[in-house]
Amino acid sequence: MKIISIIIPVYNEEIFVGQLLQKVALLDFSHIGYEKEIIIVNDGSKDKSDDIIQTFLKVYTGKVKYLHHKNHGKGYSIKQGVLHASGDVYVIQDADLEYEPKDLERMLETMEEKQWDICYGSRTRGYKHYGMNYSTVGFLFGWLVVSLLTSLLVGRKVTDEPTCYKMYHNSCRNILLYPKENDFAWEPAVTIMLLRQSYTYGEVPIHYYPRKQKHGKKIKLKDGWYAIKTLFVYRYRGKKHHHA
Repeated sequence: MKIISIIIPVYNEEIFVGQLLQKVALLDFSHIGYEKEIIIVNDGSKDKSDDIIQTFLKVYTGKVKYLHHKNHGKGYSIKQGVLHASGDVYVIQDADLEYEPKDLERMLETMEEKQWDICYGSRTRGYKHYGMNYSTVGFLFGWLVVSLLTSLLVGRKVTDEPTCYKMYHNSCRNILLYPKENDFAWEPAVTIMLLRQSYTYGEVPIHYYPRKQKHGKKIKLKDGWYAIKTLFVYRYRGKKHHHA
């Protein structure tokens, strides 16, 4: 049976991480021919996230790895997760409850059926199925602008570049580890490098339950401008990276 590695970066998520881990624990990919491996990466949380994770580890009997380091950023945490992953497929799962983990089963099923190398869960496509949800008009505008620019720069239609739900075949591993960015900018850097190459790519509609910054949302509007800068830097860097 193949393995899907679910990489969960955690930073000060004591309110949500317990519920999120319970939801992820219930995921079943066996009908697709996969078993799951959970990789929790604690990015130097200062709240009770570690206590809650330790409680989960005492009762969870499946495959799980727990990494704990000083605070470096989401991109760093994802790269650490990839380094320790043994899966045929990797997927990123935020530690809050903005996304619905059950959507990962449908994403993997579609990815396998269509033989994609990369599958993004699109909140934009999800609007037609599940209704329009966004935290603020500013964030909605930001993700649509970043997605449009990505599409123009890579010559492919990308409807939701900033989505958390990014699923990769492990043939993408070297590129996932390449960017020096350790913060949110890791995501557009990886997207631009992968989609400029011959990796097959598709999107699946997903649910989205946004939270506001007062409820712990980490990303800020300035990250949107940094993402745009990162897209251009990696697009015009001039060096192409080859498959692993």
